[in-house]
Order: sequence, then structure tokens, then C-alpha cells
Amino acid sequence: MIPLEPPDYSRDTLLAYDGDCRMCTGSIRSMQLLGLLEGIATQPAALVTGTDRELLDSYRRSGEIVLLDAQRQNVLTGAAAFRWLLQRRLPRLLGAPLDFAPLFGLMCIGYRFIAAWRRLISPPQTPPDPTFSEPDWVARYRIIGSVVLLALALWLLSMVVGIPSPDPDHSAGLVIGGGLLLLVSSALIPMLARAGRKVDTVATLVGAIVISTFMLAMLMLLKSIFLAEEIALLQPSVLFGVAMMGGFWLLFRCQNWLDGSAEETRSSEIRRPLSAASKRGRIVVLAIIQIACVLWITFLFGIL
Repeated sequence: MIPLEPPDYSRDTLLAYDGDCRMCTGSIRSMQLLGLLEGIATQPAALVTGTDRELLDSYRRSGEIVLLDAQRQNVLTGAAAFRWLLQRRLPRLLGAPLDFAPLFGLMCIGYRFIAAWRRLISPPQTPPDPTFSEPDWVARYRIIGSVVLLALALWLLSMVVGIPSPDPDHSAGLVIGGGLLLLVSSALIPMLARAGRKVDTVATLVGAIVISTFMLAMLMLLKSIFLAEEIALLQPSVLFGVAMMGGFWLLFRCQNWLDGSAEETRSSEIRRPLSAASKRGRIVVLAIIQIACVLWITFLFGIL
């Protein structure tokens, strides 16, 4: 909260958001339809001008909405702004629990998790506003989220097919194969990624592996329920191929975002010549790594 003299009571409360983000613009439209933004002006942050822009610049964090009240004395960002919008429209009995610290803490984590992954879930059509770089917490949430999602996907697969118990004769090969995969991936991704897209590239690859693993678990579950055993024995390779399609979909959906802007492309080509590979060439390499990782998982769980 900062006081500005004199307060201007003629202005509307302003909600600023990332106009380059399709998920953000879609969320704003949804909140308008639900009546949460009645009496509140909304505007992409890049289009805010004058003293509002100066105040916004001092508070804005990439990936979070910013709410400026009519007097420009109260500034709320992220989950706090969203809580204020909800409490403004919800009955007091329903809105009051959002002030409970543990519940609001979960709300903040959930909001930031979505905010950190929004450009991968719904990649922007154009490069984002360059005047607002992503803060450090975005990369942290992507990395932590990647680990958590991969662990959940493996746990789900273990619930369907059982805890991995590889043949002792194959366990050494699995360890060596896993180590080589990790080593090769760790070497290739930094060299291929555009400047400023290294974390995004890792998160997208892990997301593709998670989707394929999740789909494999669901297909294995459906196979065990609906297919006769004599037919099901012929299916693992087919199910593997179908599961890979989900991961490919994410890789190709994010290819424009991972390719970066023209400035990022030139910077990458100077720093790391391998990053000058074509957009499709980069995705092909990531797809090959994805196939190798999911194939390793299927051997670990004894699916293939």
C-alpha cells in the first residue's frame, strides 16, 4: 500500500493483465461473464499509460495480474488480487475462509503454479512484452512442477501395472541406459535451447514425458478392464505408440514459443551454434529424447 497525493476519486478500479497471454485474456473474459469484474476497468498491462503505468511498473510481476484501486492507494497482485475479486462478489460466509492463512497459502501456490506454466500450456502467438522479464520464481516453479508432475505420473503408472521389479539380468542395462539418457539430455538441451528458453525447453520436454506416461497408464488400465487377455497380450507396442502422440502434441504446440523472438535467435546463434538448428529440427531432437525416456520407463515397469 502506498499513498499518492491527492487521490483521484474519478477513476475506476483497474485490473491490468498480460495481454500477450491467451490464457490470461481467456480468464479475464470468463471473469467478466461470471460478473466478477463488474465496475472494474480491465486493460493489458502493456497499454497502461501515464501515472498508472508508473505505479504498475513498480508492482507488476510477470505472470500475475495487478489490481489498482480507484484512489491508486491499494495495489494487489496475483492471488491477493484474485481473492479480493472473489470476496467482492461472494457472500461473506463463502468469502471469509479465503482469509484463512493455510487456505490462502495454497491459493498462492496454485496461482503461481498456473502462472509459471501458462506460456507452455497456452503459448503466446507473439513474443511477450520485453519490458517485463520473468522473475526468478517462474523458473523455480517450472522446475519444481516438472519434478512433481513426473513423480505423480510414475506413481500412477505404478498403481496400474505394479511397483517396478526389473529382471536382475536387465537391471544393470536399465541403470546404464538411464544414466546415458540423463547425460545426453543434459548435454543436448543447453546447446539446443534458445537464449532465455533453457528452463522452458526442459519443462516442455518433461511435460511431454509426463503426458505420455499418464496416457500410457490410462491405456494400460483400460486394456486390463475392457480387453480380453489373449487380445491384450498383443497391445503393448500399440499402446506405447498411442501414448507418445500426447507428448508429441505438446512439443509441437510449444515449438513457436521455444524458438523465441528474432533477437533471441540471433543471441543464441552467437552463444551456442547448435541452437541455430531449425525450429522443427529442435522439436525432432526433443521428440527423440522423449521417445527414449518413455521407452526406458516401459522397460523399467516391464510393459515392453
